[in-house]
Amino acid sequence: METLRFKISSSLKNIIGKDLISDDYIAIFELVKNSIDAHSTEVLLKFENIKSGNGRIIIIDNGKGMNREDLTNKWLFLGYSAKKEGVEDDNFDFKSQFSPFKYFAGAKGIGRFSCDKLGKRLLLESTKLEVNPKTEVLVTNWDNFEIDGKNEFKDISIQHETLDKSRYGLKHGTVLEISELRESWDRKKLLKLKDSLSKLVNPKEVAESNRFRILIQVPEELSEDNNFENYYHKVNGEVNNFIFETLGLKTTKIKSSIADDKKHIITELYDGGTLIYKIVERNIFNRLDNIVCTLYFLNRSAKYTFHKKMGVASVNYGHVFLYKNGFRVYPYGEKGEDPLKVDTRKAQGYNRFIGNRELIGYIEIYSDNEEINETSSRGDGLKKTRTFDEIDAFFWHTLKRLEKYVVDVQRWGLSIEEDHLEDQNLNSRIIDLLAKLTSSDEIIDFFVPDNFLSLLEVSQKNSAEAIVNKLNLIALERGDENLISQVKNAKAKLNELDKARKEAEIQAIIEQKKASEATKKLKEQISENLFLKSIKDRKSVV
Repeated sequence: METLRFKISSSLKNIIGKDLISDDYIAIFELVKNSIDAHSTEVLLKFENIKSGNGRIIIIDNGKGMNREDLTNKWLFLGYSAKKEGVEDDNFDFKSQFSPFKYFAGAKGIGRFSCDKLGKRLLLESTKLEVNPKTEVLVTNWDNFEIDGKNEFKDISIQHETLDKSRYGLKHGTVLEISELRESWDRKKLLKLKDSLSKLVNPKEVAESNRFRILIQVPEELSEDNNFENYYHKVNGEVNNFIFETLGLKTTKIKSSIADDKKHIITELYDGGTLIYKIVERNIFNRLDNIVCTLYFLNRSAKYTFHKKMGVASVNYGHVFLYKNGFRVYPYGEKGEDPLKVDTRKAQGYNRFIGNRELIGYIEIYSDNEEINETSSRGDGLKKTRTFDEIDAFFWHTLKRLEKYVVDVQRWGLSIEEDHLEDQNLNSRIIDLLAKLTSSDEIIDFFVPDNFLSLLEVSQKNSAEAIVNKLNLIALERGDENLISQVKNAKAKLNELDKARKEAEIQAIIEQKKASEATKKLKEQISENLFLKSIKDRKSVV
């Protein structure tokens, strides 16, 4: 039997490259992620001559760089991903430099075609972190692949040159010079890029490592920048990340996570910084682990605080972001997008459901599971797999818990803070919610808030007793002496409250009886006075 082989048209470059990358922002994200994967601690995005029509985008990182062998066997190997094969860091000296990130940001091998999305011409310069390094230069004209679709991919030549040292003075790292730009970059677009880059990396990753930063440099925008003080109105400078927790939002927050044992879900709900409950329940999501969902309900006060501290309205910032292995997945969180169908559901019950306008937060996933991968087209979120379905369900599991509190307890009101701490009706509804939670067979552990005993004072007796009884079972199962002591105090408190209620009821009956007798005597006295007055009036007439 005769053996045949596929021929690869040069037109394949577009099919697996720039046609898959939905916009310029995502193209730059892919290149920044490649720099991160190269263990860079700093990436500079420089835009030159963008107003003259001869613009260039220059991306410079201080990563491990590439030598000739890397360029030939990795960068120029179409569709190959050394990261996915697990050989990306072979022979790399981690003692000299190491990545602050635990996972690779990209693994599909399509990041190189992001250069084609941005411009027609690429000059790549790379110097590897090794002994006596050389600087390798590649020059690619992407239009050469589009001249004739009958040309084979392997026959399109790439210019190469080896230099003794970097023209940019780099000891190690990579430079991408992208010219003949396909799209214009005005100030508005540059500001959007900066804003989007601030959300590219999970801020917690940056805060924990403190070893990575992104810089934007646009000389032609410096004079305009001088007219503004607010970070969000300046193009030039370091891209700032922020952590939601540092905003000090006095609002309702919920955090759900799969425990390390993969058997349990741990959920904590806070109102104005006060722990309302912490529960442990059986994990019904068998495909998930290393996932955390943190959501904030934005009431009017929280929206004001957000705007004041961030310099941008929350509705314009975004809603629920999704980070996989520390890096953002689009379009989750993007204004105007609704991949989780939150607003779609909101439209079905305006006063019953939370919408994206009053919701912000993030889902964090850490996994090498092939079922949790971005679509090749980028910008279309995660692939729709059975594991994705569980991620979606986990989000709704968390949101509905938050919603239950906001709607049933707060009744869309303010959070517990300052003068609202003494709202007895609110506290009573909290106890009722806790009673319903603890009655579920799925709840296997329950932690009471610090102000639990004070909440009991305004609770309904039946609701309070249900919680205390559940706590008693948990305490005995745990053998937790501290919790046993709390339950004992709670029972004593309940007995005191019950005794006080009964005494108050008896006293009320006595007072009511006294009032009734006083009223009767008053009526009798009035009747007697009227009778005597009538007799007197008769005598005076006679």
